[in-house]
Amino acid sequence: MSANSPIGRVVATENHPTSTGSFRFWLTAGVNLKPFDFVQVLPPENSDADIGRFYAIIDEIHQVSDEPSPLSGFISSDFGNSSQSPRVGRVVTTYADATVLYNTNDIEMPVPHGSRVHYPDEDGVRSALGIDEYHRNTPAGYITMSGPNDTSIVISVDMDADYLVGPEGAHLNISGISGLATKTSYAMFLLSAIQQQADQWESGPKPAFVVLNVKGSDLLHLHEPAQDLDDRTRRDWERCGLRCEPLSNVSYFYPYCADEPGRAQTSLPSNEVSANFDAARAYRYFYDVEHALERLHLLFEDMDDPAQTLVSCVEYCRENVRGEAPWSALRSNVSDWANSTPDKSRIPVVSWRRFYRLFGQRTRNAMFTELARHAADYRQVCLSNRLRLLQPGDVAVVDIAQLPDYLQAFVVGDVIAALRDPRPSHPDNEDAPVTERGTVVLFADELNKFAPRHGGARSLTGHLREISERGRSEGIILFGAEQFRTSVDDRVTGNSGTHVFGRTTAVESQKDQEIRMRPQSKRVPFLRKGELLVSHTRFSAGTLKLRFPRNAYRPG
Repeated sequence: MSANSPIGRVVATENHPTSTGSFRFWLTAGVNLKPFDFVQVLPPENSDADIGRFYAIIDEIHQVSDEPSPLSGFISSDFGNSSQSPRVGRVVTTYADATVLYNTNDIEMPVPHGSRVHYPDEDGVRSALGIDEYHRNTPAGYITMSGPNDTSIVISVDMDADYLVGPEGAHLNISGISGLATKTSYAMFLLSAIQQQADQWESGPKPAFVVLNVKGSDLLHLHEPAQDLDDRTRRDWERCGLRCEPLSNVSYFYPYCADEPGRAQTSLPSNEVSANFDAARAYRYFYDVEHALERLHLLFEDMDDPAQTLVSCVEYCRENVRGEAPWSALRSNVSDWANSTPDKSRIPVVSWRRFYRLFGQRTRNAMFTELARHAADYRQVCLSNRLRLLQPGDVAVVDIAQLPDYLQAFVVGDVIAALRDPRPSHPDNEDAPVTERGTVVLFADELNKFAPRHGGARSLTGHLREISERGRSEGIILFGAEQFRTSVDDRVTGNSGTHVFGRTTAVESQKDQEIRMRPQSKRVPFLRKGELLVSHTRFSAGTLKLRFPRNAYRPG
C-alpha cells in the first residue's frame, strides 16, 4: 500500500450514523493504528461538494466478525478443540471510533459515508489542534503516532502560554504515581521550555520561577547539565524546538545552619554546598523575630485549635514583642506568660502552656536565629526579601526537604505571602533602584501536604485557593503536582487550565471525576513511564497522549 492510499473508509450505518462530532471507519487489512492517533478524512471520490478535509483523533479500535455468538465458534471448532481450525470461515474487519476536531473549510456537517481516511500530515494536525492560532507558543512535548509502512509519525505539540501562565488562563496540575508518572521531570521540562521561549514572545509576561524542593536533592542540580545525554535525547529536544541544556539563572536557598559557612540544612554534600556559595548561586535563609512574627501562625497549621486560642497567643506575641528583639527575649517572654498568664479572660493558662510547649519545640530549628556578624560570609539572607527581587527568567529553588512537615508548611506559607505581597524591598542596598516584579510561576510538589482536601493546613490551603482563583491577576501562577488528585483541595486543582495525568491506580482513576469523564480514562492505569495524558485549554482535542524529552539537568 502506498503512502498516499486510503487506510480505510467512513461507514454510516442505521445503528451508528456519523455526526458532526464523531464517526466510524473500517481499516484496510494490515493497517495498524492506536488510540490517540490522528487521521485526516477526504470526501468520497464522487462527491461534488467542497467540504474540505476533516481531522479527527481515534478514541477506540474494535474488531468484529459475523460470528453470531461464542457458542457457534465453540461448535465450529469441533466442540471446543482449540487446536483445530474452525470449519466455517468468518468475515472479520477492524473499525475505529474517532472524534472530529477540525475541518479545513470550517464546515460543521456529518462526515459523509464512504469518505477516505488517510494518515495525517504534521501541519494539518497542528492546525487541527489550534496551535497555529497561538500567540505565545510553548513546547509541550510530542506525539508519536502510527504511519505508513509501519513507520512512526512524530509531531511536536505546543501549549499557548497565554492560557498557561496568563493572562487569558493559568495554572497547571500534574498527578500520578510517584516515579512512574515523571511528574517533576515534566514540570521542569515545561519550565525550561518557558524560560527558553520567553525571549521570543512579542508580548505578555516573561515569568520568573520559584521551585520548592521537597524530596532529597531532587531539584538541587537544575543548573548542572546531565552527564549521560545521548543523541536521541538531544534530537528529542530539537524536535520540540528547544536547546538541550539545563535551566539558567538558578539560585538555591537552603535553611540556615549555625555551623561553619559551608554547612546548611540540605541533603547535598557539604562540598557541593560550598561550591554553590563560592559561585554566588546559593544562600542560607533564616528567620529573625521580626519576620517570624509575621508568619508565626503558620507554625501551628496542623494543630487542632477550635477555640482559636493558639491564634490568640500568636496575636499577643505580635502586640507585645518588638521586631528587633532577639530570640532569647521572645522565648523568655513566652515562658513568663505561660507562668503568669497576663490576660486570663482572653487566653486561659492551659492555652498559654500548650503554646509555650509547641512554640519551644517548633522554633528550636537553627533557621530561627539573628543576623550573624559575618552574614555575607555565611550567605545569610531573609527569604521573603530575596524572592521579591526576582527578575524575569530567574529560577529560585527553595530547599525544604530536610525540614519537618510543620516547618515545611511555615516556609511555604512565607514564600506564598512574599510572592503575593507587592511591596518591593532591597535588603542589601536601600538606595538601589527597584524594578517591578513580573509574573512568577510557583512549582509545588506533594501539593496534598499543603492543600489537603480534608483537614490539615487551614490558612495555607486558603492561600493556595486564592492563588488558583485570583493568582492570574496577581501575577502568580501555580504549577502543582501530587500522586493522587483526590487528596488535594478541589478548588486548588479545579481552577487549573492545564491538567496532566501520569500513570495512576485503577481505583484513583475511578475516584477522580476529572479522569473518569474522559473517553480514554481506562488507559490511565497502563501508561508507560514518560507517557502523559495532557489536557490544555487551547487543545481542540480534549486530551492528548504526549511524550517529552529526558531532562537535560543532572538528576538528584
